[in-house]
Amino acid sequence: MLVLQLPISYFFWHYTTAWGDLLRLYRNFSWFLWHFFSIRILLGTLFSPWHRLHEGKSKETAGFLGSFIINFILRFIGFFARTATILLGLVTMCLFSVASLAFFALWPFLPLLALWCVVQGITGLANVRPL
Repeated sequence: MLVLQLPISYFFWHYTTAWGDLLRLYRNFSWFLWHFFSIRILLGTLFSPWHRLHEGKSKETAGFLGSFIINFILRFIGFFARTATILLGLVTMCLFSVASLAFFALWPFLPLLALWCVVQGITGLANVRPL
């Protein structure tokens, strides 16, 4: 009797409780990707110098101009490195969202796929010719 209860419990879980679990899983992965790529932090420091490197200020004209150029170049490098990381993070999040939507669309049909695989396996074994 317990064996008959397992498929019923599975179908109940698959079509009710699992949806909430899948949504929680989606939120957790989205949170992980957002924080893995540090998108909020990188947006806040977008125009900061690369690795906080900067040239000290000098009172001379040549020293001031050199410091200005070096600092500008370091900010420019920082801007592009951070922008590339932000874009990579956003593309990754978009790809994850599209894959999640496809998975959510296929989720109701997965038990049918499992049943089809079992039937194909049984019919494949039945059609095996002896050697």
